[in-house]
Amino acid sequence: MMKPVITEEMKVHEEWYKEAENMTMGKLPKFLNHLMEDYQHDYGTICHALSAGALATVHAMNEAPSARGGITGFQAACVMWEFIRVFNYKNNKCGLRLLDMDNLLYPQYADKFYTISENTWKAVQKEAAERIKQSEAAHEKYIDDMERYKKDVKQFLIDVKQFEAEHPEYPKYEDNPQFYQHIGAGTLEEHEEHQEKVEAGFLFEPRKPYDGSAHPAVIAHWLRIVDGEIPFGLRLEEQ
Repeated sequence: MMKPVITEEMKVHEEWYKEAENMTMGKLPKFLNHLMEDYQHDYGTICHALSAGALATVHAMNEAPSARGGITGFQAACVMWEFIRVFNYKNNKCGLRLLDMDNLLYPQYADKFYTISENTWKAVQKEAAERIKQSEAAHEKYIDDMERYKKDVKQFLIDVKQFEAEHPEYPKYEDNPQFYQHIGAGTLEEHEEHQEKVEAGFLFEPRKPYDGSAHPAVIAHWLRIVDGEIPFGLRLEEQ
């Protein structure tokens, strides 16, 4: 039996969210299977399916006897932030903020849009200093790698002549240098051909090193932060 093809425009997901709000542990497995097995998803609907499944799981667990009557609003906010942080911001170092744009309608919330806490500012300065060090180290590594790369290229140009003589089935390097390069993006067929060359002991041209240091404009921004300049017109919250 063919699964129905759905799109966001069909708004099928709106019913999923309604059903998720009243989910129980008993109904949860069937609901999750329904989301994933009963439709052909597109780029958008799969996002709604995952979101509805996550929400249904939270609601079901919150209604379970072991939840002791359900979590509080404060605990619900903790759950939300843990999901955001662990699912999508694992590498965040300086904190996160969720801005409710409805608060633009009320003058008493102005500071939420123009200020940062002292703890956040200290974290930003610490991270800026660390990233400057990382960028400097990356550039030093790039310089060393480039020196090694130049030597490797010279040796490759010698070795490739012998390789061409031993493998007349391949094009000559000077006629088709791309044939001797490692593949980056490509089709499945191109990747399979590349893997065959690897397994056959093909002589590839050395890869050119990548400079992993930050752009000068970014480094300058970090330096200003370290020197005490709060970016983007922000100011510290009043104590």
